[in-house]
Amino acid sequence: MIRLYQFLFQRMKDNFTDFDYSFLKLYGALFGAIVGAYFPEFIKSNLILFAGVFLLLLSRYIYVLFIKGDNGGQREIVS
Repeated sequence: MIRLYQFLFQRMKDNFTDFDYSFLKLYGALFGAIVGAYFPEFIKSNLILFAGVFLLLLSRYIYVLFIKGDNGGQREIVS
């Protein structure tokens, strides 16, 4: 499974532009809107679960973005 992630990450790194990442986020948002529109009672009844998952994923994103590999606040530009 790790090899699959490494392969996909390398493919994304080699081929994706900023627009591709933007569209990927848009696809996720649209999928969430569609699911929320068709299953509103399920979303409302499990709101605490979804909020917890959201906060967990957000905290991981913040960790990777600001804390992991921090070298005194200086970011390295990798090309």
